[in-house]
Amino acid sequence: MIMLVNILPNKHILESNFKRCNNWEERYLYIIELGKIIPILSQKYHSLKNLIHGCQSQVWITLKIDSNNHVLFKGYSDSSIVQGLLAIIFIFYKNKNSNKIIQSNIQSYFKKLSLDKYLSLSRLQGIEIIINTIKKKIIQLNK
Repeated sequence: MIMLVNILPNKHILESNFKRCNNWEERYLYIIELGKIIPILSQKYHSLKNLIHGCQSQVWITLKIDSNNHVLFKGYSDSSIVQGLLAIIFIFYKNKNSNKIIQSNIQSYFKKLSLDKYLSLSRLQGIEIIINTIKKKIIQLNK
């Protein structure tokens, strides 16, 4: 069951859509579809400053904090599956303030989606690097 999407769903819809997938291949394809709709990161932001160091794939992320103290994300990866995983991270953090993001446990959400069962160890380590980098950038912005 492929679900075509044109806007990022919220966490609850994402969970529901994952449950509707009959197998890992459908989930994988859905993750790739999610990656196609995250906010586009302009090529000019593909810089060393925004590069996530330590990932096998190239990943760039920018973030800013809006007037409500919510963190706004943009990102890009040269890997379609990693791009989709970025979308899931952005969905999880959507409408959260910087303190909640720093304190949140997104790893439990990945387990809830059973991603920890199907992703390779190197992908899971890459996700951990992305999450830690996001938290470090938020701390720097709040100084």
